Amino acid sequence: MPTSRPIHWLLGCTAGLLLWASSFVVLYAGLTLGCEAGWHAGRLAGLNLLTAALALAWLVHLLALAALWRWFGGWAEPLRRLARVLTAVAVAATVWTGWPLLALPPCAGQMLASTMEDATC
Repeated sequence: MPTSRPIHWLLGCTAGLLLWASSFVVLYAGLTLGCEAGWHAGRLAGLNLLTAALALAWLVHLLALAALWRWFGGWAEPLRRLARVLTAVAVAATVWTGWPLLALPPCAGQMLASTMEDATC
C-alpha cells in the first residue's frame, strides 16, 4: 500500500482502534439487546444463543485486526511500527473487553438487578 497520501496512513494507523470501538459497541449493545429479547434462553451447540452470537462477532473483529496487521507490510518502517503498535493496543483492548463473554454467564447482572428492585421506589 503506498503511503504517499497522508489520509492513507492516518486511516491505517487509526483503523485498529476503530475496530476495537466497533467491537465494544457491537458486543455490549448486542448483550443488552439479547438479554432483553431473551436470546440467552436458546441453545446452539452447547452454548446459549446469545453467547454464541457475541462470540462470533468478537471473533470476526479479532480476525479483522489480524488482517489489518498484515496490511501494513509495504509501509515505510516508522509508519509501519506506529501502525502495528496501535493495532497491538487495539488487539489487547478487544481481547480485554471480549473475554467476559466466554467466562461469565450472559444477563447475570440483569437477573441480579431484578432481584434487588425495591417496590417502594
